[in-house]
Amino acid sequence: MKRNRKYVSWFTGIYAAVVILTLGSLVMLGFADSVFRTVVSMIALLTAETAVYAYSLFWLRTVGNAKRTPPVLLSGALIMAVYTAVVFFSAIVLDWMLALQPYWYAGEQLTVLILSTIALGAIGLYGWNAGVQEQRTADAGRNLRLHLMEITEIGTIARTWNNPGAEELKQLLMNLEEQFKYSDPISDPAIYETEDIIRQQISLLHDHVVLLLVLQEPPADWRQQTESLAESIASTLRRRNRELAALK
Repeated sequence: MKRNRKYVSWFTGIYAAVVILTLGSLVMLGFADSVFRTVVSMIALLTAETAVYAYSLFWLRTVGNAKRTPPVLLSGALIMAVYTAVVFFSAIVLDWMLALQPYWYAGEQLTVLILSTIALGAIGLYGWNAGVQEQRTADAGRNLRLHLMEITEIGTIARTWNNPGAEELKQLLMNLEEQFKYSDPISDPAIYETEDIIRQQISLLHDHVVLLLVLQEPPADWRQQTESLAESIASTLRRRNRELAALK
C-alpha cells in the first residue's frame, strides 16, 4: 500500500511537470498562425496526458490486487501509448509543420480521440466479460469440491463411531467419496438446481450419521437408511454428470 502511494506521488509529479511543459511549449513555440488550431492542440495534448495519468493510477490499483498483470491491462496500455503518440505526432506535424486547415485538424484530433475511446472501451468490455466468465468457472469448480469436502467430513465423523457397524459405514462413505472424485469437476449454471439437491441430500446424510453417533443403540434398519441416503446422493450425482455431458 505504501509503495503504491509512493508511485502515485511520482506519477502525479511527472503529470504536473508534463502539463506545465506542454503549456510552456505551446506558448514558446506559439503555433501562432491559428489560435483555433493552437487551442485544439492544447486540449488534445492535455487530454492525452490526463488519460495516461488516469490509466497509470488504474494500473497501480489493479496490479496491486492481482497476482499477475492481466493481458487486457497490457492491451489497454498499448492503446493508450498509440493514442498519445498519434496526438503528439498530429500536434507537431499537422499543426506546427504543415499548418493543416483548423477544422480539418480539429476533426482529425476528434477522430483519434473517438477511435481510441472505442478501442479502450472494447478492451474494457472484453476484460469484464472474461473476468465474469473466469469467476463463473471458479464457482462451477467450487461446487463439487464443497460436496467432496462435506462427504470427507462425514467420513471423519463416522470413524469415531464405536459400533460393530462402523467399518461398514466407513466403507459406504468411501465408495460415495470415490464417485465424487471421478465426477466432472466443472459445473454449469444450468444445473444449479441439481447441485442444490445434492447439497440437501448430503446435509441429510450428515445429520443421519451424527444421529447414529448420538444414539446409544442405533435403529435396527440403520444400514438400510444409510444405504438409501447414499444411493440417493449417488443417483443425483449420476444425473448431474449426465446433464453436464448433454450441455457439452
